[in-house]
Amino acid sequence: MNLGLLDDKHQLTSRGKAACDLGVEPRIAAMLTHSNSPAWLSTAPAVAALLESPERNIVNFSHSVDSFKRGKHSQQKMVHQRGMALARKLNVGFSTDSIDESLVAVMLAAAFPDRVAQLRSGKAGKFLLANGHGAELAEEEKLSTSEYLVIADLMRTQSGSSRIFLAAELELLSVKKWFPGLLKNNDYLDWDDEKGRLIAESQQCIGRLVVERAPLPTPPPKKMTQALLNYVRRKGLAVLDWSDNSTQLLERIRCAADWLPEQPWPETSDTQLLKNLEHWLEPYLTGVNSLQAMKKIDLEPVLMSYLSWPLNKNIDQWLPVYYLLPTGTKKKIRYKQGHEPILSVRMQEMFGQQASPQIAQGRKKLLVELLSPAQRPLQITSDLASFWASAYKEVQKEMKGRYPKHVWPDDPANHVATTKTKRQLNS
Repeated sequence: MNLGLLDDKHQLTSRGKAACDLGVEPRIAAMLTHSNSPAWLSTAPAVAALLESPERNIVNFSHSVDSFKRGKHSQQKMVHQRGMALARKLNVGFSTDSIDESLVAVMLAAAFPDRVAQLRSGKAGKFLLANGHGAELAEEEKLSTSEYLVIADLMRTQSGSSRIFLAAELELLSVKKWFPGLLKNNDYLDWDDEKGRLIAESQQCIGRLVVERAPLPTPPPKKMTQALLNYVRRKGLAVLDWSDNSTQLLERIRCAADWLPEQPWPETSDTQLLKNLEHWLEPYLTGVNSLQAMKKIDLEPVLMSYLSWPLNKNIDQWLPVYYLLPTGTKKKIRYKQGHEPILSVRMQEMFGQQASPQIAQGRKKLLVELLSPAQRPLQITSDLASFWASAYKEVQKEMKGRYPKHVWPDDPANHVATTKTKRQLNS
């Protein structure tokens, strides 16, 4: 909470030092020391005293101020005495006639800047606070339809929202005149998910509340890029164009990090990729000014660049995309983090292979899915030598009858690999 009593190094400011001499709690001290204007100083002691002695069952703080000015407050004498004591500490006079009621709400904002509240659209009694929390007021209360409130007293309920017990209606014009530092200007760019277009506007904010908006006609390229990155963070990596090649590359990188952990692989979990969008995706967003254009980015070179040299070269050697079969055919290796790498290939093309293929500098054996001539799975093994010597006999017996045109040798470990039928081999 920024009350102006501490600087960035958590040291007392000049106002903070003055506040220490007042002997009041920090919020009230921040209000009393906010301005040196005579109008402010003649009203602030009364507001402070009224905050210290709130009336029961009075929600609208302005009613208590009015009652006090008319001498009708339930604790009139006590509040008056306290107001006079605070005025003396501020070296100002004190009189109920000098209270400026138009300043009351903005004074509360000086004490409770985090509790400035904005009415939620179309919801009487439902407010959003500058600190991001929700607050509620009974609909029968007059303040329930106020566009802005500042809340002096509230309590969190079991529903997660807070119940408002004491508040005042706040005018933005008063904030701009008496407390301009409460307003912050921001350029906001983001993609509207429902409308599918960029929202580019200059915003004036109080904390998390947007109080004024104006369109930005020509958003700066950097802001445009940031809006795209924000969209990806909000919607997730799935909004990007993940081709089969880029998806497999990501899985290869993740597997490589598990199997070759001594290498300096970048973090590539979904969480880390979203966190580090500026490092790997942003360089490829130059000139990109729409969601459609972003979704056309080929992520395979993006990820290769993220790996950087020499990993983007070594990964193809250590975890290759393809395995070259003895027949000269290239077959894709399937990678998935947490699983063994899989090579699916017709059994005849693995004849003559006496040991299971290895990758990742010999640390991983390929799980070979041996297929029938019709590309149907027959056996999965990570130990070809053992398979040829044992289970192959049963497969051979069954397959000879089903696929008699194809080769089913008695000694597959020493037979030439082939893609041909018996007739093609003998011709």
